Amino acid sequence: MKKRSISNSFLEQLKTGSLKSITDYVRVDPYLDLELRGDRVMIYYRGGKVLTVYDNGSLTGLADEYYLLPDTERILPSIEGLHDYLAHAKHIVDIHESTKNSKLGEKEIQQRVVYENNLSVNADKTDYFIADVEWADKKVLGGRADIVAFCWKHKKPRNRIVQLTLIEVKQGDKAIKSLSGLKKHYDDYLKFKEKQESVNCVAKDMLLVLKQKKELGLVKGLDNLFEKKVTEKDAWGNKVQRQVEVEPKIEAEPDFLFLLANYHHYSSNLQIECEKQLDDCKFINASFCGYGLYKDLIKIKKELTF
Repeated sequence: MKKRSISNSFLEQLKTGSLKSITDYVRVDPYLDLELRGDRVMIYYRGGKVLTVYDNGSLTGLADEYYLLPDTERILPSIEGLHDYLAHAKHIVDIHESTKNSKLGEKEIQQRVVYENNLSVNADKTDYFIADVEWADKKVLGGRADIVAFCWKHKKPRNRIVQLTLIEVKQGDKAIKSLSGLKKHYDDYLKFKEKQESVNCVAKDMLLVLKQKKELGLVKGLDNLFEKKVTEKDAWGNKVQRQVEVEPKIEAEPDFLFLLANYHHYSSNLQIECEKQLDDCKFINASFCGYGLYKDLIKIKKELTF
């Protein structure tokens, strides 16, 4: 399994070193998303990859597919010209998505879910924290998971128990009956959870990813998950408090959720597809019109209304 977590030296470069300006830029831009990829990190805008940062400090920019018009100006990314490059790159993605070549619909929704649950003003109130998007491992999972998250009821900070949760995003009623419809993704998950060793490896790596994102200031609401306050006596017998690191406990069994976005409630596609599913298949409602994810809004198949 290829790990998503990054080395300590790479983390420090993004946190306090020569790459800090990139992390700072992403942290304050609600339309950018930084994801860890082992030996590199990728910056996404509207679900499209706009910048790749390698652990040796080198940068690569937009792929050629975004430059549809031959006269479109190309700007190479650099630390010194970061603002100009990202502003230009985002505009190029906007142009691309305004054409018939648009392909980022579901990925853009994934990115909004990341922001709402990790960094928005409501992020420290939701029950899910996003570790990764677009995680693909054919050997371990058999396919791709749109979102990898951890469920943590953080209103009870002393309960440091998290559950690895894979989330599949489908936009619109047509996506539900596509070749990679609901049943295939659910079957892949069932096979994945049978391999406990693989589940443990993935969960530990993704939890480290979440911790590293927290250290980079890219996730709110995790202050009590990875550390706790302890009271000690100093040399003069006075009580003092300090923070110590703790390792959260991961539930043995992972979870799997479908997140259906912009599904037309008059469509019969969901009902037809659900006839192929097991009864314990779960669907999560967004919080009214937002993307905040809450444990109490999960429904099993028999609770759905068609």
